[in-house]
Parts: sequence; structure tokens; C-alpha cells
Amino acid sequence: MNFNLLDEKFIPVIWSDGRLGRVGIRTALAEAGRIRQIAASNPMDKVALLRFLLAVLYWCQGPPPDQGELDRILAAGRFPPDWFDKLDQQKDCFNLLGEGKRFYQDDAARRRRTATELFQEIPTGNNFWHFRHSTDGKEGLCPACCALGLLRLPLFAVSGLPDLKAGINGTPPVYVLPIGQSLLHSLCLNWVTRGPLGVPAWEHSCDHVPEGERVPMLNGLTTLSRRVWLHDPASPGGVCIGCGGEQSALVRTCEYQSAGVQQNELWDDPHVVYVPKAKTSDKKKARKAITTPDLTKRFFRLDKPWASLFTEIISSNTYRHDSRPTRLLLVGFATDKAKNIDAWERICVLPADAATKSPRPASATGISIWNDEGRKLPRRIRPKGSKSRGGELIAALAAIRPHIESLVSASVTDLLTQPESAWPKAVDEYRRMMPILAKLLAPGFTTRAVQRRNQIASALPDMTARPTPEPRKPKGKKGGDK
Repeated sequence: MNFNLLDEKFIPVIWSDGRLGRVGIRTALAEAGRIRQIAASNPMDKVALLRFLLAVLYWCQGPPPDQGELDRILAAGRFPPDWFDKLDQQKDCFNLLGEGKRFYQDDAARRRRTATELFQEIPTGNNFWHFRHSTDGKEGLCPACCALGLLRLPLFAVSGLPDLKAGINGTPPVYVLPIGQSLLHSLCLNWVTRGPLGVPAWEHSCDHVPEGERVPMLNGLTTLSRRVWLHDPASPGGVCIGCGGEQSALVRTCEYQSAGVQQNELWDDPHVVYVPKAKTSDKKKARKAITTPDLTKRFFRLDKPWASLFTEIISSNTYRHDSRPTRLLLVGFATDKAKNIDAWERICVLPADAATKSPRPASATGISIWNDEGRKLPRRIRPKGSKSRGGELIAALAAIRPHIESLVSASVTDLLTQPESAWPKAVDEYRRMMPILAKLLAPGFTTRAVQRRNQIASALPDMTARPTPEPRKPKGKKGGDK
């Protein structure tokens, strides 16, 4: 059985007229102007598919043309038809099954596993407590879903037993991609010049970039953290556990093993936001990628990643393409090594004037104030005169903060574009929750308990602007002039 990704329909899309469908690589690129967006239900697949199509664009055409040519392409609503002749010349690179070369696979892989290992949200082995239940060896995947699972490997692979390693970015970071009014527009927005191109993994899947050398664009976008070989689809068929489609045969097993250490500190991912790392003298490790927190930990900092993320975005010109607002797709995958926690997605509209010459735009200041106020709340609800560090107060706030921060970060566009009205609404989320917390921390009907509840219920973030502190005057030397 063969399944060539150039023509087989495996990419879920929404057409401009609202129809849902699936297309192959050739149609996705040829009709990109008529496709509204990638329509995958899991945000990880949205990022994986968009980056894969971008890699194909680099592979076929190299660096982007000048802005005038890009404008003409957008006006025409399609890429020139002869741009992708290379796909026909190397069609065998995209065979998913069958004899010979296979897409993103290595016939030297030797570790028999269930095919559902390709999807983090499908349980395997003895992982019982899931909303979706799966039985190893019985449930299977259709070829189209297998392709989607393989495309996740460069972006979202994590470390685990026996010797599985994370991908080139290490712990999966938050990915930030500008998106346009069509797939064509989105590809053009992300088509940037970033040094040498290199070779994609569908040509040489086992190649490693030598340590200490800069990672070329195509190598970085497609570096595989697993060696996989899909076993042929087998009867009886059934319902694919990935997409729910009825199939005459399913892929139930595969060879699945580590590809070794792939994390590379010199890889400059075009869709990752980096921040300086404190207390390090190693220039190679002087920065770190912003990642999504593990919400199951007791004292996680949900405010820290999204506050840092949006502050870096709006303070940088990286995401500025013209004088119009820019829509950004943000996707994060929270993990604890091999434990998969959550997939996190946001759409953010960056205002046209967000990136200015000022090092701290007003919208960034609002996020910073919110961040500081969240840290101060435990101290504000501590009883007056108490010398306790308030561990129970911190724990109580940590219990409600995930809900509040999730609601607030979902409204990030309003926080950036309408801060005067949006930040008071963010404070209202605490206003609803603090009285409930007060009843739990100070039960009873004594005068002291009522006063304590009022103190807790009124402890809200103060989003009024802070005056700029005056610079300190340098202290003179002791002893006066000599």
C-alpha cells in the first residue's frame, strides 16, 4: 500500500467560503489563496502543518523575494504554478507507506510500539485516566493521522523512558506565528531570511548538525527527535482513534525509538520567543525559550510565562510587517518530562502602534503591573501584625489563579488595544473569586471573622499607573573631600 502526501488528502483546512475539507501538499500550496486556515482540532497540529508547508516553500524556492514580489503574489491570490516543480522531481520523498524511501521514517528503527505513540493525547500502556480511552494493539490510526503524528515530532517531542530525548528546542516552547487572512498570506508573513537553508529531514532524516555550528533553517524546522517506521495497515479495519473516520485497514503498530540528543542551543527558531537567562557565563546558554507552565504543580507561576511572552512580543519589531494590526497564533504544550499536561492556544491581535521606540510601551507596563500585583496579593490578605509567611494564603490563591489567569490571557487582544477598559475587567475576575476565598479562609460569624473576610474580599490588584521613580543620587565618599 502507498500513500503519497503530495496528493493524498491529509491536511484539514477551512476554505474561504466556509467549507471544511482535507487536501494534499500540492493542493494546499496551489490553492493557498482560497484556503482560510489550517483546521486541525489540536493546536499542535496547526503549528506543525503551517511550519511544514513553510519548510516545503523554503525547499522549493529558497529565501523570500522582495516585498514587491510578495505583494504581487498576494494580489494574484496564488503562488506561481511553476514554483513547486521540485515536488514532482522528488515525489518519492513523500511516500508514507510502501517499499523504498518513506517520509520522516527510518527503516533502521528497532523498538516495536503501538502507533498511537505518535499522539500525546491518546493514552498508551497503563495510562488509564483519560477522557479518550485506547487499547494497545486494538485501536489504530489511518494513514492521514499517522502523517500528522510524524509532523509533530520536530516541535513537540519530550524526554522519557527508556532513552527518549526532547526535540531541537528542548522542552517544547510557546510557538508564535503571524497569521493572515488566508493560508497564502500566513505563509508569506512567516517566509523570512534566516541564514543558510540546509537540507530538510525528508531528504536525510538521520543527519545531525555538527555541535558548535549554526543550524540551517530547513534542518532546524524538520529535525526529527524520533526514529519511526510505520507497519503496514492491517485488517480488520474500524474507526481511526485519531480522526474518527471509518477505515478498511488501520496502522496499529510501528517501530519507535529515540534519535539521540537533538537539542541545540545554537538553533535560532523563527517562531520562538527568547528571553535572557540570568546568572550564566556561557554565551551559548545565555537565553532561554518561554515555555508553558505545568498547571498541576502546587506553586506554579501562570502569570510569568504569558506576561513575559506578551511583553517581549509588543516590545519587539519582530512581528511588525506593516502599519496594520498583526494577528498572532500562540501555541504552547505544557509537559513534565514524559507527562503531557495541556495544549495551550491563544489568538493575539498586536496593535499597529504596539511596537514603538519606547522600551516599555503602555501595554507592556500594564502587563508588568498585573504581574507584580499578583505576587503582592498573599501579603495583602495576611492578618495585620502576623509574622507568619502565609503559606496557606499562597496556596489558596494558587488554587484560584489558574482560572483567573486563563480568562485574562484569553482577552489579551483587549488588554493590548483597549487597556483603559480591559484591565478593570481583569480585576473583576478577582472581585468575583475573592469573597468565595474569604469564606473559606475565615469561616464563622464573630466580629473578627467578619472583619477578616472583608479584608480578604477587598484585596484586589491595583492597576493604576505607577509613577516613574526618580534616579537615585550617587552617594558621596565617607569623610568628605580631601
